[in-house]
Amino acid sequence: TPTLNSTNFNDLSIPLVNNVDAVVVNSGDVAREGVRRQVSASVRWSESVEKMIAAGVTTFIEVGPGKVLCGLIKSISKEVQLCNVENKASLEETIAKLRIGS
Repeated sequence: TPTLNSTNFNDLSIPLVNNVDAVVVNSGDVAREGVRRQVSASVRWSESVEKMIAAGVTTFIEVGPGKVLCGLIKSISKEVQLCNVENKASLEETIAKLRIGS
């Protein structure tokens, strides 16, 4: 991964849950290392989602085709709001849901 290694990752202004280790990271270098390891290592998906929920995350937005990740999150917690953005219509629907919730 020479390209990834040479890519500058700034320190994060919003904490990231690294799903390789299920830990919160703020350092750009640590985030880059997590991305590098994620390509070939198992991820700790459930632990990562549980950590985010424990930290107060109440809304998850899946971006891309399908709703696989939303389904996995729903199996972890039925209490969180789930949105999926895969086209213009679903983006508009998600924006409307977020406005209602605020």
